[in-house]
Amino acid sequence: MTGELLNDRNYIINRILEIEWKMFKNVKTAIPSPCQQNKDFFINIRRSIFETWSEKLLRSYLNDLIEMKKTGRNPFIEKYGRMDGLLPPLKNSPLIKEIVKIEETWQKEIKEKYPTLYNTVCRDVSEPDNRGFSHYLACELETYGDETLKLYYEHVKDALEKGQNLAIKSLEILVKKSGFPGLKEAEEALKKHISNS
Repeated sequence: MTGELLNDRNYIINRILEIEWKMFKNVKTAIPSPCQQNKDFFINIRRSIFETWSEKLLRSYLNDLIEMKKTGRNPFIEKYGRMDGLLPPLKNSPLIKEIVKIEETWQKEIKEKYPTLYNTVCRDVSEPDNRGFSHYLACELETYGDETLKLYYEHVKDALEKGQNLAIKSLEILVKKSGFPGLKEAEEALKKHISNS
């Protein structure tokens, strides 16, 4: 990988998505994920998240994936293994709880402002079982390398201190990729579609 390409955010995101998709489609879970049957859906959701990340964080995560690939590890198998209770915790960093706490707040804001979108697209923070948002996020964070986890914590903490909600930002990117001008329009269209069904 040349230095020029490594500094290209879009290139880094595309490399991450390429590796992630290959890893993700090989996961066998107790409850199969609909995303595994729909590459475009998976790519759009993951890209909308990564487009909110700093370049430093993206580079660090890409390095994690490359290292895992070399050693035969699959973070998606590990994440879903953790979610299904088949594996013990992979990491006990206190940063994980801090990140989850921040992101739970962001999810609650989405639920309050855009309830129809939230119930259609997001994992519920109040879900009691191992499929809820908080458990899902914690299990994913456990697969990150120490440096990536540290950078991720700094990234969300910085956004919080600036009054930004990265989950809303990510959701907005996703709905725009789906052809809506913004979140309000997507919320209204979805509400109308559901009421007409």
